[in-house]
Amino acid sequence: MRVVTAAEGTTRAGDGPAAARIPVFGAPYDWDPIDDAVRRHGAAVVSGLIGTDQVAGFNREVDDWIAADAGRLAPETESERYNLFLGRRTLRIHALPAKIEASHDLITHPEVLGCVERLLSHWSNGALLSAAEVIQIGPGESSQLLHRDTASWWPHLERSEHPWNVSAMIALTRFTEENGATRVVPDSYDWPLERRPHPSQIRRAVMEPGDVLFFRGDLLHGGGANRTASQDRRGVTLSYCAGWLRPVDNIMLAIPPARAASLSDELLSMLGYTAHDSTGIRGGLVGTYDYTDPLRALRSGELH
Repeated sequence: MRVVTAAEGTTRAGDGPAAARIPVFGAPYDWDPIDDAVRRHGAAVVSGLIGTDQVAGFNREVDDWIAADAGRLAPETESERYNLFLGRRTLRIHALPAKIEASHDLITHPEVLGCVERLLSHWSNGALLSAAEVIQIGPGESSQLLHRDTASWWPHLERSEHPWNVSAMIALTRFTEENGATRVVPDSYDWPLERRPHPSQIRRAVMEPGDVLFFRGDLLHGGGANRTASQDRRGVTLSYCAGWLRPVDNIMLAIPPARAASLSDELLSMLGYTAHDSTGIRGGLVGTYDYTDPLRALRSGELH
């Protein structure tokens, strides 16, 4: 295991003991300290986790999708405030399992999924894909508002030392301080909601293609400003939640049963096509179809 510090490990004026760094872990990977860093500090970068060929294949599909759909990829919602939050110069592709086939192997990547499921294990014996999105920050984009992904479920769930939402941001291009590397505030997951960070507490996830930033959904984070003239910063965010929690994106609507039948059981379980079973810990079933597991009905042809 190799552990270094992000953002060149520099110390700037105003940095103090509270200005924590983003820990960076290199191969060979020792997952116990990686899991611990995400759980205790909110974020960690794992270098080189996704192979070069896998990154290149994903980028090819994204390029093809953009070429075919460039006229409708800019975010446009019914809320001007939300449009500003999403970014005027930021390209986004949602519902990736339905659009980018290469996303399937990333969503079920054994080490990505293993890390996520361990971090969610306090609350759930399984995980669901909550959102899957390509985020490409274009030149001239301003910094995104720092936010917490778990705001989608507040105030209904308690805040805890254990996360119930964990994300993996995979770099598809270089992430630099100039082109919009993700900003995170280590240790902020348990801050009072009204507390805002001092600039010295905001860190940048500087990464190479194939590096992965794991972070808790309750950690303050946001896209960085792209101050370059011509560089796009492209990444894919895979967000997972406890298996009994309703995901942010309704991905099952994007992948109806007729299409879902061709996908692997492992991927379908991430998309909600299996029941969450907690009977082994004196709980019950969530997400059933006619009192049984929807995957069984899907495979039998009953849902086609």
